[in-house]
Amino acid sequence: MENISLGQIAAIITFASIFIGAITGIITFSKNFISKILKPLNQKIDHLEKVSTNSRNNIELELIKIILINFINDIEEGVPKTQIQKKNAYELYDRYTTLGGNSYVHDRWEKLMNEGKI
Repeated sequence: MENISLGQIAAIITFASIFIGAITGIITFSKNFISKILKPLNQKIDHLEKVSTNSRNNIELELIKIILINFINDIEEGVPKTQIQKKNAYELYDRYTTLGGNSYVHDRWEKLMNEGKI
């Protein structure tokens, strides 16, 4: 240890700097390369998630519409409903409107509400 010269120390520091710089460069290159490869895959996954969510929402909307139509038909025909059934129908109607449902179901629902039947 006592025979190390300033030149050797400078060489060690230079080597360490170059080595660290090379490792940093390789890591940066690898990250950029991998992100370029994965970007199209991520875009496809995002697209599939959006399509899947829209499909699920459309299916849910249609199922809720069927349930609400059956409920409304029962009310219009005078079939008695319990408070729990009415509360459930209100919750479904809220979800229906949140999902964008606003058709003849809305008109019939409002009519029955104004008549005090639900």
